[in-house]
Amino acid sequence: MAQNILRKFATSAKQLDELIFKLETNLGRTHTVSPFTGLYQRHGFSTINNSNVNVAETTEEVKQQPAAQQQAKPQQQAKPQGEKQPKQQKQPQPKKGGQPAQEEVKLEEVWEVYSKCDLRVGKILTCEPHPNSETLYKETIDLGEGEPRLIGSGLQGKIPIEEMTSGLVVVFANLKPRKLADFQSNGMVLCSSTEDKSVIELIRPPEGSKVGERIQLNGNPILGKELSQEKEAVLNPKKKYFERSLEHLRTNDNCEASYNGVTLTTSAGVLTTKTLKNQHIS
Repeated sequence: MAQNILRKFATSAKQLDELIFKLETNLGRTHTVSPFTGLYQRHGFSTINNSNVNVAETTEEVKQQPAAQQQAKPQQQAKPQGEKQPKQQKQPQPKKGGQPAQEEVKLEEVWEVYSKCDLRVGKILTCEPHPNSETLYKETIDLGEGEPRLIGSGLQGKIPIEEMTSGLVVVFANLKPRKLADFQSNGMVLCSSTEDKSVIELIRPPEGSKVGERIQLNGNPILGKELSQEKEAVLNPKKKYFERSLEHLRTNDNCEASYNGVTLTTSAGVLTTKTLKNQHIS
């Protein structure tokens, strides 16, 4: 009678045995011996009826499987519901070449303006009145660039030609070129003047200054170092760097040229005027 019952439920026994095997595999547990092997063998069966799978052999195959497949996979610990994970702080990305990125230093506006302005020591080679103007001089000025620049100055009748061509001058060298009369002017000679323009004097670099060197600020208030001698880009008129710089350019009590209260210098010393004190420079 027992054999008939076992034969009748052989298919179900096999399916149950396979189900147990799959569950143990998914849970990562060690596979146990089939509960049906001994039962069927005691009643004269070597295999489960209606099946090609031998229960004993199946169990033995399970034992021989690699240990890595039988070990339980570590389960990830569930995160408490609603708990937010801290965001990882982004690290500065390295620049090309493997160097770490550095944060750009933002200058105070007054110093950022001056850093964009390229003031240079110049030497006027020729100076002549423009034939069609009562106020305009036409000058060629050496700025150490190889070729002299053509620059116009409205100083005719204010400063004699002999004074223009003696000594050194200061040139605002990166202004956008503009047309004066019938020629293109490529810079501006800096002077100090009274409010009514009745007295105008050239800003003079001291003797020994080098033609073409850039005008520095005494004490290097911009990042604690001298400004680069490399040419600055031509100023964008829309950003008003030129106009904003003039607000801070003036002479002090000692007739020294200054910017925002800091004297202007070359490698040879401080820039000066002859007599004008506390007057604007333009």
